[in-house]
Amino acid sequence: MKKYLLGVAGAMVALATLGGCSYDDDPVWQRFDELEEQIEQNSSDIETLTALLDALNNGKSIVAIEEDDDSITLIFDDGSTATINHGRDGADGKDGADGKDGADGKDGADGKDGKDGVNGADGDSLFASIEESDTEVIITLTDGRTIRLQKATDSQEEELDYTLRVLTFEDDTTCFTPYSLDYAGVEITTWSDLIDDMQYGGALLYNNYGEDIYYWYDEGNTELFHQFTTPYWGGGHAISNYVIEDYETIPDGYNGWYELQLANPIGGHNLSSNFAIHNGYSDFFNSQIYDSSLQTLEFADGVERVIDHMWVTNTCYLLNSLTYGDGFNAPATADTFVKVIAYGYNSAEEETGSVEFMLCENGECITEWQKWDLSPLGKVAKVAFNFAASEDQSGSYGLNCPAYFAYDDIAVRFEK
Repeated sequence: MKKYLLGVAGAMVALATLGGCSYDDDPVWQRFDELEEQIEQNSSDIETLTALLDALNNGKSIVAIEEDDDSITLIFDDGSTATINHGRDGADGKDGADGKDGADGKDGADGKDGKDGVNGADGDSLFASIEESDTEVIITLTDGRTIRLQKATDSQEEELDYTLRVLTFEDDTTCFTPYSLDYAGVEITTWSDLIDDMQYGGALLYNNYGEDIYYWYDEGNTELFHQFTTPYWGGGHAISNYVIEDYETIPDGYNGWYELQLANPIGGHNLSSNFAIHNGYSDFFNSQIYDSSLQTLEFADGVERVIDHMWVTNTCYLLNSLTYGDGFNAPATADTFVKVIAYGYNSAEEETGSVEFMLCENGECITEWQKWDLSPLGKVAKVAFNFAASEDQSGSYGLNCPAYFAYDDIAVRFEK
């Protein structure tokens, strides 16, 4: 059994009050820097732990392990990864202080002996070791608990005739290549550049028709593409990183949750920063009064592929409406449901199938990221999304609740 040794958890550090007229503050600032580094390390470890638990809870298998001088990366069968950083070595103990000279006048007191050096701090990783056998990987935490993850068997790997590419919307992990156009005078070079400064009424999402229309393209990676057909009031898939944990109390300065339409309560999937917000639906009423074309994801290169899955959660706007009610509809009851329907289409615009995802069922609304399997749609050139809801969320003018959901980490199958 192969074993990777990692750092051990760092100890809590207390800063004592320093007395006297003067002192050398370099050690204090050095320790401050060490604490900042430890906080960064712990944040990274928490993200890794979340990814490991997600893999465990969703039955993912490890298909490969990559190691370098700084970290070990586990690669799972759905294309996701978890990177465990090696803990840094503990700091060296400080030298003992020199003894002070005896005072003048009366017989001088003997100088005090120098203090012993402080023991070095432990390394700062939450993970102690990783053990790899033929069938599983065992991750041991510094508190003694273990996480056991299964490795993919040879037969499982042979059965897969595809690899997965994942659209994460993160600046450093995707292959986003923008066109030469600037939206409303804003240069677009990363996914984060596509996040509007205002959630409602901003220059990016609510620009005029024409060449400045909002769009994005994951060129060279998943090849997924989306473009607005109207400004965002008519629907679209907007990139966001807005997070509001409390979806009951509207923040000061806002008139309604529609002005905070790009926020969800938990951020991106797997503690990432960016995600997408879908807005839009079509029913018997709104299709009569404006262009309510269903919002789509399509492959810009024209190749039909299987979209394996995406991760979905609710927005603050919809959660507030369903939980507390608003001026358009009453709070959800035990009979309430709200669902998203995905329709697949091939290159000939023929429907390949449909799958549903429940944002709210029996009055219970999801508040965590959940995996939505889109593979039953088969090979598609594009996928269109629509909403459906129970009678209490609809009325004479169609759907009453906000037609929004958040999604992240779209996995696409590419044939080997």
